[in-house]
Amino acid sequence: MPRRSRSNGAATESVSFIEEEEEYNNNEEDSEDFIMTQTQFTFSQQPADKSQNIDVARTSEQSKLSDLNPTTRTKIVTDLSRMLLFKALGMKEPIDRTKVCSEACGEVKGVSKAALNEADKRLKDVFGFGVKHVNSKMEENLPVRFKNRLYLINEVRDDDAGTHSLNLHSAHKEPMTEKGVLMVVLSFAFCKGTSAVRSGLMKGAGKKTRWITEHHLYSLLHRVDENIPSEPPSAEGRKKTRSSGGRQSLGGGSDLVETPDIDALLEKFVAQDYLLRDKIEEGDETAGKSEDGKVIAYAMGPRAAMEVGRRQVVYFCSNVLDEKPDPTMLAEIDEDDESSEEEEEEDEEGGGDQVLEEEPKKRGKRQKRG
Repeated sequence: MPRRSRSNGAATESVSFIEEEEEYNNNEEDSEDFIMTQTQFTFSQQPADKSQNIDVARTSEQSKLSDLNPTTRTKIVTDLSRMLLFKALGMKEPIDRTKVCSEACGEVKGVSKAALNEADKRLKDVFGFGVKHVNSKMEENLPVRFKNRLYLINEVRDDDAGTHSLNLHSAHKEPMTEKGVLMVVLSFAFCKGTSAVRSGLMKGAGKKTRWITEHHLYSLLHRVDENIPSEPPSAEGRKKTRSSGGRQSLGGGSDLVETPDIDALLEKFVAQDYLLRDKIEEGDETAGKSEDGKVIAYAMGPRAAMEVGRRQVVYFCSNVLDEKPDPTMLAEIDEDDESSEEEEEEDEEGGGDQVLEEEPKKRGKRQKRG
């Protein structure tokens, strides 16, 4: 089995092509030997952005769940675990905490948080998935709808070659293609986008979120694959894409062309929270402006931040280009992480001081009454 590798110059990271050859004897083809070669591109593995654990139920709620009839309790936890798995892995949908808990608990009230804790423990023990939601600092910059979202995050530790991820995402052709497109789009958004202050509806997933206009994004994707349109769809074309009747990629009628439907995939990534989409003001952008002078732009969504992470995107680009990771971008991520940690510590300290101040006031009132 021949093996070739090349170093990208980083201290402990490497990129390698692995070629595996297997010989097959086919009697129907005059016993000729056929050689099947599979090439795999191995990427360095980097930690994703910080996520937040779900809240722990109060002791009284845990006791209430434990006191239920064993059959009822088991059904609630089992149904909730199945819903979380089905929505996250099957339908690839963001999970609405209120809806899934309400559906699983049925007429049993006051145990949803405790049941969610039990489902989280079961999924973690059996499958290695953790039930998470967007961390509080990222949540501040997102619309209200994200406050009730849950995500299943794969917590199984991978090796440096990403063997676990490779086996997980290359089992089927369509999901593998979608993941590849997503990584390319995230790379363009983060490495080619800009993080200037915008006047859109959302600031983005983090203080340093980089936005890329749709015209710039389509132009870059067209350079990767000439069958991808160089311009985004019109407003009418966007409506058709959402109703599964949109435009086809150039050359899409040929069986040999495997160019994915970028219009449909971008819609899908936004619906799945892998991408954020907003209408923003862009001074340098003239194409695609609407009547209000704004253009559509994309950025890394909270789900991509928690599952993939900005650091992984930077290393992905460096691996593809066979270059060292951009130190400026890595420093930007580190600075953002440190700032978030400091703010969290200040909030915790401030909360503690507030509690200490309230107690003497209550005692003072009691002394007055006495």
